[in-house]
Amino acid sequence: MTLPLTDIVARMRRMLSQPSRLRGALAVSVGAGLIEGLALAALLPAISSLASDDAVWGLRIGGWVAVLAVLSVASFAVNYFAARRMYDAALDFLRSIHRLVGDQVAKQPLGWFARPISGALSRLVSTELMMAGEILAHMLGPLASRGTAAAVIVIAAWVWNPLLGLVLTVAAPVFVGITLGSTALLRRGREMHEPSEIALADSIVEFAQCQGALRSTGHSADFAPLAADMEAASKAKKSALWMETGGLLLSGAATQGIVVALIVTAGSLAVDGVLEPIPAVAFIGLALRFTLTLSVITDSAMALESRRPLLDQLDEVLTARPLPEPNEPAVLGAPGSIVLDNVGFTYEGSAEPALQNISLTVPPGKMVAIVGPSGSGKTTLAKLIARFYDADQGTVAVGGASVAEQTTEQLMSQLSMVFQDAYLFDGTLWSNIAVGRPEASDAEILEAAESAGVTEVAGRLSDGWDTGVGEGGRALSGGERQRVSLARALLKQAPIVLLDEATSALDVENEAHVVHAVEQLRRTATVVVIAHRLDTVVSADTIVSLDESGRLEAVGDHDELLAAGGTYASFWQRLRSSQGWRVAD
Repeated sequence: MTLPLTDIVARMRRMLSQPSRLRGALAVSVGAGLIEGLALAALLPAISSLASDDAVWGLRIGGWVAVLAVLSVASFAVNYFAARRMYDAALDFLRSIHRLVGDQVAKQPLGWFARPISGALSRLVSTELMMAGEILAHMLGPLASRGTAAAVIVIAAWVWNPLLGLVLTVAAPVFVGITLGSTALLRRGREMHEPSEIALADSIVEFAQCQGALRSTGHSADFAPLAADMEAASKAKKSALWMETGGLLLSGAATQGIVVALIVTAGSLAVDGVLEPIPAVAFIGLALRFTLTLSVITDSAMALESRRPLLDQLDEVLTARPLPEPNEPAVLGAPGSIVLDNVGFTYEGSAEPALQNISLTVPPGKMVAIVGPSGSGKTTLAKLIARFYDADQGTVAVGGASVAEQTTEQLMSQLSMVFQDAYLFDGTLWSNIAVGRPEASDAEILEAAESAGVTEVAGRLSDGWDTGVGEGGRALSGGERQRVSLARALLKQAPIVLLDEATSALDVENEAHVVHAVEQLRRTATVVVIAHRLDTVVSADTIVSLDESGRLEAVGDHDELLAAGGTYASFWQRLRSSQGWRVAD
């Protein structure tokens, strides 16, 4: 089992911009502990000199008082300096860890963010990060200082009376062993309840997000999954509470037990005449201070153990491995083209492949519509082109070079992506379009906005282009957010556009603007669209039909695929039938 100090110090050092700060701070803390231990040890000869009115170790009581005064002033000064150094290290940690996490997040492929990590990252770099900083500000220093003081007290006891030194020497490892057992119980308790709490948090989020469906079915007050997870979390927490309480009781009982044992030992030695009464009383006082020091060590160890999950989360982020990429950009021999050669891909944790043996060539300047049943891998195909993930087999090439041979910056410069969940930054309407190409002129931004129908949106808003859209664009409707996203793509003027059309849920006005923007895009770029509309499917230069197993079933234009029958013909028939639906009066 690893002591918290050795394990956590190594972790914290990796997260500092200047690891020497931590080494220096711990060195000063050790110095503070050394002075404190010497001051406590000096009580033994000082009390003996006071009681006997004789010189002890060459000093009378006046000399020992002077020694204690000097040590007291030195202890204050060094403890203050140690606290300052530990706070300096904590502030360095807070500055450094934001940069380390930010740099690491920026290196991860886009597929990494498909996991439920956004909320965890948000907590990690805010309140939880401050809690991790407390390890340096309030925990490691006292642990190092008190540990050193305890060691000095044991050594002084050996010098004063070997028998008393032996008593303290035996007590120390017993105490350390019990402390390790206590922290193990705390860790076990945390492991028991954390999974159920995570599941409960997920259920609460789901309960909040699906209120519309729950209320429409009359189940807003009795969501069974939430109730089950609450029950499971309650049971796990109760079991964990007993385990953690056992750890705390064991630690507290150990401290008090050692106090009683030391007092009984000193009293017995005094009664038997082995130890003079005054030194025995002095030793009892020293023993009480020794056990108080051990108690501080226990509290610090427990506090460190409670912070271990935060360090585990930080390690998970900092050790995440980004997709490999070259140091230099690749040579692009066919700008605007896309080639997939025998591509296969399976999501992590899934038993079934999302795509199998996909071979496809998209020439520059063409529009390709991808169709297929739900779960056929349409969005996955687009994400492989953007290198959200690396294909498990085969090659994905963009612009005439494999995406794996291109730097992230080079690949992203060739692509504009407009997916269903269009995200807007918490800024103005104007700035959310301008982010597509920051160096663009006002005229170019206005032209892109006009083509995507955003000008009409700005005209309806109270502050026009300066209207704040809110975090995620919540101040706008879904269709309006998609218009802004399309305006970005138009402004960027990338040679390739990946578009999840998703117009089936849009009203007529928004749909018309989206269709117009798509027509604008296909004039200047290669467009790969996950098609949902009849007009888009028919007008595409090439239609790619995927079957439900993620295989390429057919490639051709509308007439060719319709004549061939199969999945595409069925898809087309369903689309035509659904377009004829009307709500009856």
